Amino acid sequence: MDIPTLCTPRLLLRPWTPEDADRLLGILQEPDILRYFPRTEPWPSEGADRYIAHHLSHWQERGCGHWAVVTPADGQVVGWNGLEFLPETGETEVAYLLSREVWGHGYATEAARAALQFGFTNCSLDKIIGLTHPENVASRRVLEKCRMALIDRQFYFGIELCRYWVEREEFFSQAKGG
Repeated sequence: MDIPTLCTPRLLLRPWTPEDADRLLGILQEPDILRYFPRTEPWPSEGADRYIAHHLSHWQERGCGHWAVVTPADGQVVGWNGLEFLPETGETEVAYLLSREVWGHGYATEAARAALQFGFTNCSLDKIIGLTHPENVASRRVLEKCRMALIDRQFYFGIELCRYWVEREEFFSQAKGG
C-alpha cells in the first residue's frame, strides 16, 4: 500500500523513511519526553529503526499507522502522529508525540484531528480512542480539543490510562459545527 501524505494548515504528515531514524531517536532522548509513557527510559539506538519498521508494516496490514510529523517551513521531523490498532482490545488509538521544541503551538491537536478524519474517512472506523496518563494535562487537553470524550480509566500497556473516544457520526457533526 502507498502510505498517504496529509497536509494540514501548518504540518505535513508523511510516511517514515529510514533516514528519519536519527531525528526520531534524538526526539526520544529529550529530557522527560517519555515521562507519561509505560516505558519512561530513553530508547536504545535500534529502537527508532524498530518503531519505523513496525509502523510501515502496520500500514500494510491495517491501512493506517503513524506518520512522521514535519514542519514544512524547514522540512524538520518534529515527532509522530497517527492511528494504531490495539489487538488486545480491538480498538484503534489516535496517538502523538512531538519534540519539546514545538510544544505549545497546537501542532498535536492539528495532527490528531487530521488522523481522526483519515481514520473515519479512509479506514471506515466507527470509533477511535485516545489514551493518556491521568497526570498528562497537555495530552488530555489535546484529546478534548479534538472533542473526544473521557469515558473511563483502563489499564493499557501495564499502566492505568484515561480512555477517551469519539464516534464517526459525532466527529463529523462537530466538524460541521453541529
